[in-house]
Amino acid sequence: MMKRARVAFGGAIHDAVEAEGLVQLNNGRLLDEKDVVWLPPVQPQTVFALGLNYEDHAEELSFNPPKEPLVFLKGPNTLVGHRAQTRRPVDVTYMHYECELVAIIGRTARKVKREDAYEYLAGYTVANDYAIRDYLENYYRPNLRVKNRDTCTPISPWLVDTKDVADPMNLSLRTYVNGD
Repeated sequence: MMKRARVAFGGAIHDAVEAEGLVQLNNGRLLDEKDVVWLPPVQPQTVFALGLNYEDHAEELSFNPPKEPLVFLKGPNTLVGHRAQTRRPVDVTYMHYECELVAIIGRTARKVKREDAYEYLAGYTVANDYAIRDYLENYYRPNLRVKNRDTCTPISPWLVDTKDVADPMNLSLRTYVNGD
């Protein structure tokens, strides 16, 4: 399985791969995971996010899943690398975590037919997409304060190539909070 990453080490940003449990920089140097600063596995750009896209989540909120995708945007400021800190705003009581499968688009795409969509993907990763529920006014249109806070989308360090994910629609995602 090919896993790619971006890390900071020695004052520079490096592309890296996983090599026998270590981080191998693009110059061949091997490092332990704790010796690097993890960055998002791709250079962050605009994120297209889907709301209420998990049937269980829609049911939890007593909503019918939308007939058409509920799309909202997230800026690159929201993404933060593995082991980085996300801070709860001082006036917030309910900061809800949502484990998400992230599909990384690998090449320019426009007017892509549904049946051709997978051809444009480079790989997958996972993220924790925090929602600041205290600011939520409408589940169908989350406002900027709900989903676009600085550092409120911690993302996995690794991008897994599409060829290594047999069926992205048949994956189990789990979130652990304090070990539970």
